[in-house]
Amino acid sequence: MLAPLATSGRSIVDAGTGLPVLLRGVNVSGMEYSPYAYAGMNPDELRLVVEGWGSNIVRIPFVQSLVVAGTGSRDYIGELKTIVQWLADLGAYTILDLQWLDQETVVGPGENRVPPEPTNSSIACWDILAREFHGVPHVIFDLFNEPHGIPASRWVDWAYVLAGAVRSVEESRVLMVGGLDWAYDLRGVVLSLPNLIYSTHVYRVKGKDWDGAFGDRAREVPVFAGEWGGGDDDLRWGSKLAHYFEEREMGWTAWSWRDFPHLQQDGVATRFGSLVRSLLLRPGNLLTP
Repeated sequence: MLAPLATSGRSIVDAGTGLPVLLRGVNVSGMEYSPYAYAGMNPDELRLVVEGWGSNIVRIPFVQSLVVAGTGSRDYIGELKTIVQWLADLGAYTILDLQWLDQETVVGPGENRVPPEPTNSSIACWDILAREFHGVPHVIFDLFNEPHGIPASRWVDWAYVLAGAVRSVEESRVLMVGGLDWAYDLRGVVLSLPNLIYSTHVYRVKGKDWDGAFGDRAREVPVFAGEWGGGDDDLRWGSKLAHYFEEREMGWTAWSWRDFPHLQQDGVATRFGSLVRSLLLRPGNLLTP
C-alpha cells in the first residue's frame, strides 16, 4: 500500500508520518502519441522499470484531447487508470503529465507538438482527471509539461487556474508545476499553494546555471527534475547533474524509456541508461520508511 504524499518545507513527505520520501524513476512516454491501447505498455514492461531498474515513481505523459473527448472507440481515461494501477501494484507512484494538447497540431520546428501554454480545455481536462482519480492518492498531477515563450506572470496565472480545477475536487492532491524556458527555469514561478512540487527539465543545451534556474529554489521548496537525460556524449555531464540532484535531495524521472534520448532500446540499456539504472539501484534510492 503506497503512502499518501504531501509536501513540508523543502521536502516531499509521507502524509501520515511526515517523513521525507525520495522519489526517483523514469518517464515512460507513448500515451501522448500512440494509437495503440496503453501505448503498448503491459505489467511485465513496467515490472522491468520498477523492479529491474529500481524506479519508485514513473512519469506518464498524456494528451489532453483524448481525455476531454471522453469514451469512444478508445477508453483513454480507462487506460490511464489501468497504468496507474499496474504501477501501484508494483509499488510505484505515478506522475500524470499533460504533455500535448492534441496529436495533430505542430507548434515548432522538428514536428514539435509541445505547446507554449495551456488552453481553456486544459481546465476541463484537469477537472475530469481530478474526478476520475479522486481518492487515489499515489498519483501526482503535472499540470503542464513545458511552458515557454510567455511571461512568468501569465504562466503563474494559468497554474493557479489549473490547480484550482483540481483542488475544487480534491483539496489535498499533490500538484507539480514546471518552470519557464521549457520547464527549466523556476525563476519567477512562485505559487502560494500547499502540497506543491516545482518541476525542472534539465538538458545539456540549457547551460550551467543550475543554481539560478532551480538549485537555489530547491533549498527552500520541493523541486523535482521531471525530465533529464542524454546520449553517449553526455555521461560526464549526467554524472555531475546526478550528483547535484543528490546534494539538494531532489527527486527525478529520467527521459525516456521509449523516446530520444533513449534510456534503453529493445530491453538493453543505453550508456546513459546504464548510468540512470545504476543510480536508481543504489540503496539510497528507497522510500524512507
